[in-house]
Amino acid sequence: MKSIIKFIPNILTMSRIVMSFIFIYTILREFTYGQDMTSNLIILFLSICASDLLDGKIARKTNSVSKFGAKLDVFADLLYIVISYITLVNMKVLPLWFLMFICFKFTEFVMTSRFMKRNNEFSENPFVFDKIGRIVSAVFFIIPGVVCAYKCFEIENIQIIINCLIYMTFIAGLYSSYLRIKSCFIILNLNNTKYVE
Repeated sequence: MKSIIKFIPNILTMSRIVMSFIFIYTILREFTYGQDMTSNLIILFLSICASDLLDGKIARKTNSVSKFGAKLDVFADLLYIVISYITLVNMKVLPLWFLMFICFKFTEFVMTSRFMKRNNEFSENPFVFDKIGRIVSAVFFIIPGVVCAYKCFEIENIQIIINCLIYMTFIAGLYSSYLRIKSCFIILNLNNTKYVE
């Protein structure tokens, strides 16, 4: 029984991958073909968010945290974010530059995590997280759901709120990147100082 429980986090993560594709299909049915899929979109979005919140918590509670699980989780998050944004950019709901920023931020996150892991002692997790970066990635995650709610319910003036959210996330993401890259240079300087001594 315990061995089955250890698979639950990865099953949740894999279900998020499947739900991400269903979410995109549902967005297309709602906004391209005019079918009323509002409740389906909301349920799918909340299910995707719940699976993202629960998989890590269950993995920690059941002591089944693994490098594979951590990488699968990041992949599932990135897949959901990228395909959602590609769809919403194609529908002219979100700007292309923001999708490009997300790709930049993910690349920077992976590269700085690898550098920090290779040159410093951290946990077993293959990724090194920072507080601001976590908030930025959470906002990346919720924007498609907020945009879909806006489009479904035709809430007035929400585009201004979404634009403010996008620009604040962009600024916070740049600041997070600055701090992460600065940390890499500090680690590099410390390592060079050790070799000189």
